[in-house]
Amino acid sequence: EVRCSLDRDVPFRLEKSLEDYYRVVTASELDRERVSQYNVTGRAADGGSPSLQSSAVLALRVLDVNDN
Repeated sequence: EVRCSLDRDVPFRLEKSLEDYYRVVTASELDRERVSQYNVTGRAADGGSPSLQSSAVLALRVLDVNDN
């Protein structure tokens, strides 16, 4: 069994999409004028002994469709 998580205090969350797949979705409203990019660390760890772990940094840019 693998446990997946994201950094705390980011407006994103993990959502299980298929049996062994997750997707990153917004958990609250985003405002590009306040924060235009997020560097979010995703982590995965299994339940073995010793536990195997891995992480990856996701660079997420916020676009503003109302900009001219």
